[in-house]
This record gives sequence, C-alpha cells and structure tokens, in this order.
Amino acid sequence: MVFKTNIHEMQPDTCERSFRYLAQNKKGETLRDTYWLIDPEASPAKVLKLGYTVVYPEGKTTGHSHAEEEVYFVLSGRGEMEIENERFPIQEGDAFYVEPGKYHVTYNTGVLPLTIIWTTGKIEQR
Repeated sequence: MVFKTNIHEMQPDTCERSFRYLAQNKKGETLRDTYWLIDPEASPAKVLKLGYTVVYPEGKTTGHSHAEEEVYFVLSGRGEMEIENERFPIQEGDAFYVEPGKYHVTYNTGVLPLTIIWTTGKIEQR
C-alpha cells in the first residue's frame, strides 16, 4: 500500500499558537518581511537594488509602482502576481519582468511562505 500526501493540499492547524490564528483578521492584508540586501543608499551600488521578500500565507505585498524596471525570481512557495490589471500564478523557479511605472502586487495563495528575490535598476536617459 502507498500512502502519499502533499503539503499544498493540506489545511494547517488553527490553534491559538499558530500563525493563521494570529493573522486570521489580516487575511488579504499586507503580511510580509522585506530585506534590502543591496541599496545605493547603503552600499557601493550606483543604481541597482537587490531585495529578499517573504510573503506569509494569505498575505500580500503593498501594491506599488516606481520608475525603475524590476525583475523577480521566486525561490519557494506559490502565489499570484498582479501587474496593472493582469493577474497570473507564480511558483518556485519562475522569473518575470515588471516594466517601469506599472502597478504591481504579490499575493501568497499557498500554505507555505512565498519567498522572492528581486532587483530594480534605474533606466538611464540618453
């Protein structure tokens, strides 16, 4: 007999010690941590920024737009990305580009934290 299960198909516990219990009233709100690894204000970098973001289950990033172009790489987890009015699924191993000025927000739709590496760079006017 083979018994197989997958964490993405399971329901987590919701006792008072669980993350979901503590965050139950925050569903769909910003629940994330971001680490600025490289930043022109605190490193020798001239235009590039590099960050690491963890979006917690049922959370999202703060939607925003900026003048820089941006590239994302999903390290782990599952979610959805919204760029302007287009929303698409993302998962571990996905890389995608966000044009300058485009509003974007990341949603965690999975049961595990969604971890992302991203980089931005200013576009030089010639």
